[in-house]
Amino acid sequence: MFTSSSFPFHTPILHHHHPNPLLSPLSSPLTHSPSFLHPPPLLSLHPPPPTPSLLRAKPPTADKSGEQKWVHEGLITESLPNGMFRVRLDNQDLILGYVSGKIRKNFVRILPGDRVKVEVSRYDSSKGRIVYRLRNTAGGGGGSIS
Repeated sequence: MFTSSSFPFHTPILHHHHPNPLLSPLSSPLTHSPSFLHPPPLLSLHPPPPTPSLLRAKPPTADKSGEQKWVHEGLITESLPNGMFRVRLDNQDLILGYVSGKIRKNFVRILPGDRVKVEVSRYDSSKGRIVYRLRNTAGGGGGSIS
């Protein structure tokens, strides 16, 4: 093997240590970049702790599409084809209501004169989705047939 005396080359000196570090050209403030320019390491061995569910922000009253809706109650005034109805809201607005998928799936019958709950889009207040048929409390709803 090579020994230090038999190897003809010396390792090069990369920098020179100056006796006074303030006067050294390598340690001048102009050649060193500030510490905030060096980013922290990207990979961590431990994942960050889970955030509590109370701190996570959730949009208030938004449906699956993320669009916020106004919920109104109204009265069915007219039945139209393809599961659409003319609905008179409690604030006296007349809108076009269409039946939601759950009401279609469960075969809920909606007739003129029924009270319903309607979700109205904030972007188009002339149309709304009928999401619930309210129970008729004005007598007559006994359920027995005579």
